Amino acid sequence: MATNPPEYNVTGIDYADRRHFAYPGPIIDFHAHVMVTRPGDPPTGPPLGTGPGASLQQAETMLDVGSDFGVIQTVTMCPVDDVEPLRERFGDRLVFNAMINKKTVDEPDDTALANLERYLALGPKVVKLWSAPRGRERGLFIDAPWRIEAVRRARSAGVRIVMVHVADPDAWFRTVYADAAKFGTKADQYVGLEKMMSLFPDLIWIGAHMAGDSEHPDHLHRLLEEYPQFHIDTSATKWQVREVSPRAEAHYRLMCRFPDRFLFGTDLVTRHHLTREHYVSRYWCQRTLWESTWTGPSPIADADFTPAEGGQTTPKLHGLGLPDDVLSLVYRGNAERLLSLPVV
Repeated sequence: MATNPPEYNVTGIDYADRRHFAYPGPIIDFHAHVMVTRPGDPPTGPPLGTGPGASLQQAETMLDVGSDFGVIQTVTMCPVDDVEPLRERFGDRLVFNAMINKKTVDEPDDTALANLERYLALGPKVVKLWSAPRGRERGLFIDAPWRIEAVRRARSAGVRIVMVHVADPDAWFRTVYADAAKFGTKADQYVGLEKMMSLFPDLIWIGAHMAGDSEHPDHLHRLLEEYPQFHIDTSATKWQVREVSPRAEAHYRLMCRFPDRFLFGTDLVTRHHLTREHYVSRYWCQRTLWESTWTGPSPIADADFTPAEGGQTTPKLHGLGLPDDVLSLVYRGNAERLLSLPVV
């Protein structure tokens, strides 16, 4: 009886074949979600954070796979209660990124700020403003007054880096976010980001997931040109494979123009029932995309890809083949520089 191939390898590729990898050095993953997991956690979305069966097994698996791909350190987002057990188990292999969120639109500002204070007491290097359009219903506007106050408190505590998730794939604005009156246009998402960068020009700002706009490298160029404190991470593997690949030449030029402003990231999330090969697939595709000239169908299933009639069922992965000096900065040098910024 035929079975469907797993989402992490729909083409049957041999992930052990890494002859096309060109970079020999260590890597820092600046965007991941290494967490304590539990059997009751949902398959997608945030983990429960409480309940029986708490385990570090998935964190151990993910970091072990990452090490096999050259990752020596990972910047992770996780619930505040996960920080101490993760730090005790993995030490300096993890750096923490504190999320500034609300669970509901009615949650008092003081509750969100109190949670941030708990996190700041644990010494994170980064704070995160998740501001995807679907978060508007929870009041998660990037420039909401309570978030401005949160960034002020983080800065006062010595944090120098703010990561933001702003916008989402163009494909979602044609489907999930088709109601512009509710979600805003894609261009609308960046108004608050630019406001925040102007309010806090002394902080480093990182646009997660190729700043949410790998479909428009010309827009990314403008942001990098106008805001010298703005950086971009490469995370969200399916998204970047799908949208960077057809624009490989433009992204190659962009990253070579601003080599000190890009950071390697995966957006891998530990889930309680994931297999080792799931993590392998994301690291393999990320490295293949940036450092090689490998070309072929992506091995990862992608529900946001619309195949042509009779065409391949996954997007084409078209490697950029970035130069060695650029890769060295994107994979490690830029992260080391930012993580070593002095506390002020």
